[in-house]
Amino acid sequence: MTARAARLAALIAAPLAVLFAQPSVGQSQAQPATPAAADSSTAARATASTGTARPQLSAAQAAQYSYSEVLKYAGPSGNERIDPWDPLADPLAKGAAFTPTYIVDAGAKADGVKTFSTVQAAVSRAAGAGKAERVYILIKPGVYKELVYVPAGAAPITLYGDGADAAATKITAKLDAATTGASYTAQYGAQFATAAPSVQAMHAIVKERAAAGNGNVGTFGSMTVWVQNNGFQARNLTIENGYNKDTGNAREECGERPCGKTDINPQKNVVHHQAVALQVEGADKVQFENIRLIGFQDTLFLRAADTRVTVRSFFNKSYIEGDVDFIFGDSTAYFHQTEIKSLGDRSTSYVGAPNTNHKTRYGLVFDHCRFTHDGSPFALAGKFYLARQWFHNSRCTPYGKIPLAGYSCVMGQTSQFQSPAGTITPTVLETVGKMAVLNSRIGAHINRNTPWSDWNRSGTLSYRPAQFNSDDYWANLKAAGFDPAKDLGYTTQPAPADSYLAEYNNTYEQ
Repeated sequence: MTARAARLAALIAAPLAVLFAQPSVGQSQAQPATPAAADSSTAARATASTGTARPQLSAAQAAQYSYSEVLKYAGPSGNERIDPWDPLADPLAKGAAFTPTYIVDAGAKADGVKTFSTVQAAVSRAAGAGKAERVYILIKPGVYKELVYVPAGAAPITLYGDGADAAATKITAKLDAATTGASYTAQYGAQFATAAPSVQAMHAIVKERAAAGNGNVGTFGSMTVWVQNNGFQARNLTIENGYNKDTGNAREECGERPCGKTDINPQKNVVHHQAVALQVEGADKVQFENIRLIGFQDTLFLRAADTRVTVRSFFNKSYIEGDVDFIFGDSTAYFHQTEIKSLGDRSTSYVGAPNTNHKTRYGLVFDHCRFTHDGSPFALAGKFYLARQWFHNSRCTPYGKIPLAGYSCVMGQTSQFQSPAGTITPTVLETVGKMAVLNSRIGAHINRNTPWSDWNRSGTLSYRPAQFNSDDYWANLKAAGFDPAKDLGYTTQPAPADSYLAEYNNTYEQ
């Protein structure tokens, strides 16, 4: 940690001790687990490499998860460049007053030059203005029912509200993954009709994805706010995907879980309703201060432009809510002094679903955070999870036993399954998923003994066991019949093992 970062960390340490009632430094291990209700079938058990279902970092290992260290690397995974980044030193985090380049005010008369009635119109103006310096867009309090796409080619953009709190300024839409391309265009096509070409290109991508798929926009097209802008910032505002927020999410229970189906592909022909509030795609040094992200499934999607490229996001003093896989993706992201709230509309909840490449140093890191719940009966059952590692783009599994005569799942150029055989690509095998939770308070909704989950149920095509570290990864590859050296080109097994899922110095609430 740099001297500057150390001074900043010291400044915030004292109030955090009061806010979170953290244990002393000497309490490096999590408190003893308390009895919990019976585990579900996806609870991740202890592995041979860890001997526990709740692996803990040592003090020395935890020191490598300081925000200055985690956010220091960018570029090709395994060959990142050192590019120090200190977001807590940025004026955004210090509460600086900005002079707005543009103002968004739904109640004012828009002139299309300085003042706009929609956020997208202001962003489009910034994208087409050809500015090199940072653009500041002030959003006045109100509810903005629209989509906001922030393109890569624009100057770095800062969106910020000046209301009394983040809830005073809200950007909201109600797209879900099952929305048809026609419905998407009917609802939102007009707002992109006169947008800058780079914004129109993003709009076209969503329509193309719908046309190429089954006619739906899919998860990757359901986002309310979509950011491709390097250096993008947001402060003091709310981003919401309002899908099911007026009815509750209980009716989507069977869109995620087998619901009594026992076949090897229990989710076949099931309509899924993922609904992303914020998607950050391929953008580096993206920073959020005092924001609220509202949704159910897949609230926050942090996506690298390529699975083997490290990009960074930072969230400070913010709030994120959801139920299933509501913080997911393959980027490196640091969550600091942030509340992570699990909603219990459905019987099972997973906070994170990282699909980090095994060569990427860090995935999702939570430091001095609060993992809370809504007090619902499902949450109080204490069977929710911190994360499950997303088996991204798999069509078959080489792990476990599939009750199908002649079944096989071998390495191939594509991931596909044509019963009874399928193939899986090296890229899919290498998205191991990494997440660490440090110095945080974890509510009673999280399973005490087994806080991590497998990816789906053993015996199904989508199953993968939780892998706590690189030793687990290597052991599972070998057990599945893959040679890490011959099949994947690996040289030596990491020693000591690289950590994938772990905790340090957390406090569990009763």
